[in-house]
Amino acid sequence: MEKYAAIILAAGKGTRMNEGQASPIPKVMFEIAGKPIIDWSVKLVKEAKINKIVLVVGYKKELIEDYFGSQVEYAVQSEQLGTGHAAKMAKDKLVGKAESLIIFGGDNPLFKPETVERLIETFEKEKPTIAMLSVISEDLTAWAFGRIFRDEQGEVIGIIEQKDCTPEELKIKEGNPAFYIFDAEWFWGNIDKLEPMNAQKEYYLTDMIVMAREQNKRIIAVPVSEESEALGINNPDQRRQAEEILLKRK
Repeated sequence: MEKYAAIILAAGKGTRMNEGQASPIPKVMFEIAGKPIIDWSVKLVKEAKINKIVLVVGYKKELIEDYFGSQVEYAVQSEQLGTGHAAKMAKDKLVGKAESLIIFGGDNPLFKPETVERLIETFEKEKPTIAMLSVISEDLTAWAFGRIFRDEQGEVIGIIEQKDCTPEELKIKEGNPAFYIFDAEWFWGNIDKLEPMNAQKEYYLTDMIVMAREQNKRIIAVPVSEESEALGINNPDQRRQAEEILLKRK
């Protein structure tokens, strides 16, 4: 059994990336700094010494499969029903195959390997059920990140997606860039309990945080070292920003 496996969510259509028009390629196959976005995401986990990688593909999946070939494994999300549903598609590939799961979006390739390694080290030291990255910002609205809720002791108790937040909840300055480590046995034992209890009627991966809390499981959040790591790529402007960030790091 592997110590870690990565599930990278890569089924999106990329309509916003193509100025609102139907995209000829999957969202994660748009290029930044000379490579498809998804290439940078795969490179990230490989640099963190994660070798078992499952890409959850959907729209025009053959383009991703042709690009990577046998370097990674694939799970198919035929209908886009949310991040929780997407991660669930990897169950047959990974149940019983890894002790812990790293899950994040293929359109979030800017996390630094050392940040991921720091989260892994914290996960191994603290031994929570879930460890996640967070980002602190004075204005999270532009990022469209869900807000992280903590109790008086600083423990993470939940996440609410921005579109489901009240005006008061939107003032919270700690956001969720959606990079997680889950105890695999707990994750696969609970993923089928997810329900689409939100405005979008989707299965949110963030609801696994709430579920863990209800079961008195421990969740920890570790802030990224700089805000730019948390940038997700959803439109042409963010694509250009991401390219600038990567080129500066070289």
